[in-house]
Amino acid sequence: MNESSCPATKPATKARALSLFALLPKQFSTLFAFCASVLLLSSCGGGGDGDGGGGTPGFISGGNNSWQAGVYKPSGNFENYCEKPRVGASKITGIPFPDRKGNATQEKNFLRSWSYETYLWFEDLPDINPDNSDTPQNYFRRLVSDKKTPSGSYKDNFHFYEPTESEEAWSAGISYGYGLHLKINWDVPRTIQVVYADSNSPAANNNIKRGAKIIAVDGLNISTMNANALFDALYPPQINAVHEFEIQDAGANNTRKVILESASLPTEAVSIAKAIDHNGSKVGYIQFNTFIPDAQDQWVTAINSLKNAGVSDLVVDMRYNGGGYISIAAQVGYMIAGANTNNKVFYQDVANSKMPKESPWGFVVVGLYGLNKSLNLPTLNLQRVYVLATEGTCSASELVINSLRGIGVSVYLIGDTTCGKPYGFLPQPNCGTTYYTIQFKAVNAKGYGEYSDGFIPSTTDNGMDRVKGCSVADNLAYQLGDSNEPLLAAALQLRATGACPTASTRGQQKMSVDAEQGELMLPPTRRLMILER
Repeated sequence: MNESSCPATKPATKARALSLFALLPKQFSTLFAFCASVLLLSSCGGGGDGDGGGGTPGFISGGNNSWQAGVYKPSGNFENYCEKPRVGASKITGIPFPDRKGNATQEKNFLRSWSYETYLWFEDLPDINPDNSDTPQNYFRRLVSDKKTPSGSYKDNFHFYEPTESEEAWSAGISYGYGLHLKINWDVPRTIQVVYADSNSPAANNNIKRGAKIIAVDGLNISTMNANALFDALYPPQINAVHEFEIQDAGANNTRKVILESASLPTEAVSIAKAIDHNGSKVGYIQFNTFIPDAQDQWVTAINSLKNAGVSDLVVDMRYNGGGYISIAAQVGYMIAGANTNNKVFYQDVANSKMPKESPWGFVVVGLYGLNKSLNLPTLNLQRVYVLATEGTCSASELVINSLRGIGVSVYLIGDTTCGKPYGFLPQPNCGTTYYTIQFKAVNAKGYGEYSDGFIPSTTDNGMDRVKGCSVADNLAYQLGDSNEPLLAAALQLRATGACPTASTRGQQKMSVDAEQGELMLPPTRRLMILER
């Protein structure tokens, strides 16, 4: 079946960042290009370089590399013809590589035709001669709309690529590292803070918790050490990388040194699921980090636990969730709302004029993966849900918000404006690189999908971009799941009293986090709404 997910690495600066670390200064763009899939786009539009052209758009048959402006051969003519074909099979999936001997021009011809066939705004694409000195990846960066929205933002902030092995590992729920999730300010003086650590990870086993600061790595202060070396130490691309970290724990005056060795870690989609006693009833809390296939079984475990605890309401913490598979989003919507989703539309995708219109998706009530495949999913049957969000809440996370509101389920938004990504991809691997170009927009049962500037916590709900809730700053001084943590505390207060924290309280919270600069570092596959093959 076809599936999709939205999300995410998309960015607070609204710069045209296409990658893992969307808000790094542009001088770092070449630093992280391959192993970290970091692609900062400095010039993505076409035209002005002498290799564009006009002509009447159309398709012709044939498989040679010759280029004619405005004429597009079918992408299948060029697919898997590679300058450097791989040999063997993927170590993640075991599937043999489909690569055949070709050249870089064929790789670029594939990207040119595939983009013209599937890109949501194909009419905006520059027509660039593929027989040039660009690498296929740099050529792909330029195959993107340079048009802007009425607010002045680019229509497309999410165009990116990554090594196919990275995409396969993410989909399989595998990551390399220490289990650290970081907020980094790359300006000098640099600051690096822990937003959370995965359970049973090297970081957790060394008691590194939310709010801790990394002061030095391998004896060198983070503000003065070479940026390449710092990045390699923070995000090792392999297992068994060993580095010494000087840590200042939250609230501590002194620092301590720990040795961390990178490992292959299962992705923790659901980190916390618990019942909170509040005002004489039980409220469920789920920290939800990513919409990968493994998330299905983790949600099933969480929902069964909360049902047994007798919760009457639910808080879903998606403040750092950049997205993933639409199929998982459709399951999450059902596990929250249950009978309220019966015979209701989860979402409808809107593609370009060349693509056939697909039938609307319903909410998914059975398992599609893993231990619960083909089994009925549990549900809380709730008519309302409280969502904790920040600018790191993206894509498939926003899809859940939009889709539940589309069927009349009350969604309350606590935190900050979400990232604004109603668009999705069907990832396309070719010659060892997986490319993501926007191919559809997701709208809910009411036909709404214009939230490209994000969902905004508001005093009222306009049924569109403004969602009833509370504007509250994220604060790393509190652990996630702590009832006193500002976003969760605001959700509990809103539930109990119908009111948000006072303006003075919000001001105190803001003052307490002014020093917490920087942006959450999310891989691009966590800013996704993916249409699965």
